[in-house]
Amino acid sequence: ILHSYKGNKNGDKALIAAEFTGAKIDVTPDFEMGVTNKTPEFLKINPLGKIPVLETPEGPIFESNAIARYVSRLNGENSLNGSSLIEYAHVEQWIDFSSLEIYGNIFNWFVPRMGYMPCSVPSEEAAISALKRGLDALNTHLASNTYLVGHSVTLADIITICTLNWGFSTVMTKSFTSAFPHVERYFWTLINQPNFRKVVGDVKQTESVPPIKKAGQPAKPKEQPKKKEAPAAEAPKVVEEEEAPKPKAKNPLDLLPPSPMVLDEWKRLYSNTKSNFREVAIKGFWDMYDPEGYSLWFCDYKYNDENMVSFVTLNKVGGFLQRMDLARKYAFGKMLICGSEGPFKVKGLWLFRGPEIPKFVMEEVYDMELYEWTKVDISDEAQKERVSQMIEDAEPFEGEALLDAKCFKICSFATAQALDPTLRTNKASSVETSRGRERERERDITEKDERDLGEWSFMAARCILLFDCSALRIRFVFLQIYLISFTKGLRYGIDCLCPGLSGDSKDASKGVKAESHTASSKTGTKVILVLVGFVAAAMFAFFLYKLWQKKKRDEQYARLLKLFEEDDELEVELGLRD
Repeated sequence: ILHSYKGNKNGDKALIAAEFTGAKIDVTPDFEMGVTNKTPEFLKINPLGKIPVLETPEGPIFESNAIARYVSRLNGENSLNGSSLIEYAHVEQWIDFSSLEIYGNIFNWFVPRMGYMPCSVPSEEAAISALKRGLDALNTHLASNTYLVGHSVTLADIITICTLNWGFSTVMTKSFTSAFPHVERYFWTLINQPNFRKVVGDVKQTESVPPIKKAGQPAKPKEQPKKKEAPAAEAPKVVEEEEAPKPKAKNPLDLLPPSPMVLDEWKRLYSNTKSNFREVAIKGFWDMYDPEGYSLWFCDYKYNDENMVSFVTLNKVGGFLQRMDLARKYAFGKMLICGSEGPFKVKGLWLFRGPEIPKFVMEEVYDMELYEWTKVDISDEAQKERVSQMIEDAEPFEGEALLDAKCFKICSFATAQALDPTLRTNKASSVETSRGRERERERDITEKDERDLGEWSFMAARCILLFDCSALRIRFVFLQIYLISFTKGLRYGIDCLCPGLSGDSKDASKGVKAESHTASSKTGTKVILVLVGFVAAAMFAFFLYKLWQKKKRDEQYARLLKLFEEDDELEVELGLRD
């Protein structure tokens, strides 16, 4: 028995899986959300009072993905979980991707608009931006795949389609999803398959994003019908003026008194300083720093003993910086990963607008709770010097080598254009640097070039070896032909000049045969040369084709790596990084 109401997108996961496995699941009749799930009987099977819950002979199961996994295994004769170990891993991979990158961001976009959570413009923009990144990654995968895994529907497709169905029917309008044509094709193809359609019915895409409702907004009371009165003299109609649209609520930080320090100017100075960083950038920072309008904070990760693997630690810090996007106009940060081997220590320095850490940052970015925050006392020269070293990426830092250093400095479009005149997009410019100004734009490029150079060198070496072996064989064949021709020609010449020396009793007419044999040998040599030319041309064309293939793979790799950059271990899960 499935405890849920009809049309619940999370409950649909198990029901669709049951259609594929042939399992029989009954849905609780007359389920009323907010009433049935608050009864003592329901709280016994799920103390949180959330739906869906599946009652089985072995006991209850809650959480929709867990229920769907259970149902998908009720009948072993299906491929919902893949046909091999690697396919099973890929199914689990895309289930997690759907939950984290698609469902979570749709939730953060839609639910606050319904008044169930506080709604703020920065948090909504961050959710939409993250959702677009997730859909772009999904769109790239579906460009060459009909299904997420393999060549048939899997549990990953069922869960992803149910998640997309929620988005398509609430906030993801046609104008929003048109940027992801392969996702649209994938959704409408699967949602109209019989096993899906039997559960979800007819699906229509929303035409507009719902307006923002105030939290706890009471419903308007029904108007009571008025008693009929005698008709009075008709009064002149008053034309009501349309209410002007309300301006967007300002961020509290925008209401602070003006500060002489302009954050974008500091970011510009930081980015453009290539040499004498301490004398130019650090000195410029302290000259423009306004302790009344801004505050500096040290942060130290609380659980450094968990940071045993380098790439996991780097992804963890990168994810934190990504989620700080909502503070792009009001913050500057440096994050240092210290140590040459695990456990690695994560330390940071942040500059925030205002005397305290912004409240909306503390509420929206859950990573903030994972760090110990200490306000910098700039009257203390030791703390001031520590700030300078962290901005400068000084190495060693506090006696330890730097594994990496990352910079959070997301600026406005105007500033981004000032930093990069070739910029052609109206989106915010996000800059994340490696340690050292000299290495800021070079390190990632250098590492990729070295990696590519190594791969290309190996490939070139293989091709050169193949050509050398082929050329050696061709030279050996030519040498054999030459020796045979030379030996026969010499013999015939001796027979013609001195018939007795050769021990042959035939007459000198063999000289004519020698000339004929030499002519035929030359013709054979020309034919062989033509054939060798064709072989060499074919080998060279194959070599160019392999180079083109390598270039296309590198372009696809770079695009995917850019999509998943700094994203909480997702690169590792998708196999984009060792």
